Amino acid sequence: MTTLTSTNAVVWEELMNLSPLCSGSLHEQYLKCGKGNCSCHASAEAPGHGPYYLWVRRIGGKQVNRTLRAGPELERVRKGLANYERMQQLIRKVVAAAEREVLAAERAVAKEGKKNSKRRLKQP
Repeated sequence: MTTLTSTNAVVWEELMNLSPLCSGSLHEQYLKCGKGNCSCHASAEAPGHGPYYLWVRRIGGKQVNRTLRAGPELERVRKGLANYERMQQLIRKVVAAAEREVLAAERAVAKEGKKNSKRRLKQP
């Protein structure tokens, strides 16, 4: 059984306080409308209407898109995406610490049982 170090306890505490969480990505887009005489069609460089924000994620193996406009909903999704990235960083940190612990214990046991370990320990 592993014990929580003070560093791991801080990491787990931060993980528990991350909210909201949103997976996926957010894309800003400008769209051209269907009206031929609209200013969005004036030239190839003319910006379209927008910005509109497209939140893209996978649910049940299928891509799901949701269009968002500027406002509180968009800001909540942005915060959720940032929190999701932070969560992944913290999980990687916990896993790395656990792997170091496993490897340290494995090496301590492995030294005694290795074949020809005495031969390698002798100095010339």
